[in-house]
Amino acid sequence: MKIEADGEEKIAVTLTERDMQDFDITYDEMDYSNIETRRVIWTILDEAKRVLGKPINIDNRLLIQVSPGEDGGCIMHFSQLNDSHAHQKKRLVMKKDAEPVVFCAFDCNSFIDAIRLIRLTPSGNSTEFYISDEDYYAIVHPLPGQTERLLTQLCEFGEVTISCKKELARIYETGKSLS
Repeated sequence: MKIEADGEEKIAVTLTERDMQDFDITYDEMDYSNIETRRVIWTILDEAKRVLGKPINIDNRLLIQVSPGEDGGCIMHFSQLNDSHAHQKKRLVMKKDAEPVVFCAFDCNSFIDAIRLIRLTPSGNSTEFYISDEDYYAIVHPLPGQTERLLTQLCEFGEVTISCKKELARIYETGKSLS
């Protein structure tokens, strides 16, 4: 586990796959309504307090952003949110990045049309293009709240799924990048 102060009111925590195993949790299982997720978060915050040598003030709202890591772990960002209404009840907010969307085009022309659509709309932070086994793929990392719109738009040009790790691994391993 790597803990870094990211300014006065922000903390970045990188968990490896081994850390996740030690906490007995996966990225997919992380949900603040789950008691195990809360246990992990409070344990991480206690460790951050010890490592950074400073108290972590959670009297205000705390935004927790979680992204999947490249090695099977995850990256967590804890940010104090300044609440102008001090009388409001303390709340923790957890936000996960949207899962990547995998698009497989019906043919080359459909792939080109889909690329045009992807580039014309603010559908994602990044997009990767691959060819694998004569199939054309786009892996889109949508902005939060954009997944449904993206699925609806791309289904006209091919098969669209919210990715599973095996499918992504297969494309990354056997595909040739076109980006």
